[in-house]
Amino acid sequence: MSRLSERFGKERLITAEISLPRGPDTARFASEIGDYKKVWKKIHAVNVVDNPGAMLLIGSLPASIMLKQNGIEPIYQVTGRDRNQLGIQADLIGAAAFGIENVLALTGDPPSAPSSDHPKARGVFDLNSISIIKTIKEMNAGKDHAGGKLNRPTDFFVGAALAPGARNLDAEVRKTEKKFHAGVNFFQTQVVFEDSTMSDFFSRYELLTEEDIRKKVLVGVLPLYSTGMIKFLRKIPGIIISEKIERRIKDAKDPLEEGVNICAEVIDATKVLGLAGVHIMPAGKTEGLLKLLERI
Repeated sequence: MSRLSERFGKERLITAEISLPRGPDTARFASEIGDYKKVWKKIHAVNVVDNPGAMLLIGSLPASIMLKQNGIEPIYQVTGRDRNQLGIQADLIGAAAFGIENVLALTGDPPSAPSSDHPKARGVFDLNSISIIKTIKEMNAGKDHAGGKLNRPTDFFVGAALAPGARNLDAEVRKTEKKFHAGVNFFQTQVVFEDSTMSDFFSRYELLTEEDIRKKVLVGVLPLYSTGMIKFLRKIPGIIISEKIERRIKDAKDPLEEGVNICAEVIDATKVLGLAGVHIMPAGKTEGLLKLLERI
């Protein structure tokens, strides 16, 4: 049983995300792993991204193995964009063989996304996030996606993404509902900068589904540190950064400190909303992670 699954629902949870290298030189990545080891007692698991925004990075599986070998529990992300069902299952078996138990199932941003650095790549999308969740659940029962028998069942704790800032909120609600009924164990949201984004989503979700998923949700926060960063983040679907938030960063004497303040406000709101916890995405600025951990 993973540390994350063991403590889910028993205490307030904190997960974080680590930056991956764009090439085989892992020296900086190893240094960042060292930073995370220093605060490991405060964090329950660390996300390892899978070519986010259709941008090339080291693979999520080898990076997850590196974390595991350094005593840090990873959340291995797997997308349907880059692999067919054979490739996804092969990598999941590999993850299980190395003792990796937390998986975040994602469809993946298309290569045509504004953030992509490979716009001419062909997306696979043989499985989407919901069918990946179902496949993982089948593997946990000892079967592969085609109905064959594995030599032993996997034991994955399965997560999914949630975008409370999606333009079509009703569509996001229905997608989230399908993930919930597919058997997802937890949700991590896209980054949120204002508590109204969360409250609006949960109000709509509960109205349309008559279900309460709040205790399964970790809300994503990211300490902003520049207006250039804001410009980039606005290219990513599901992220809302208001003019008010942009002004706070632009006018701040210390933009990173103000970014941490904004995150702390959102985190306080998650307690009022009765959510499971938070997911911190420092975007390579471990200083922001450390400052935020001191505040929560």
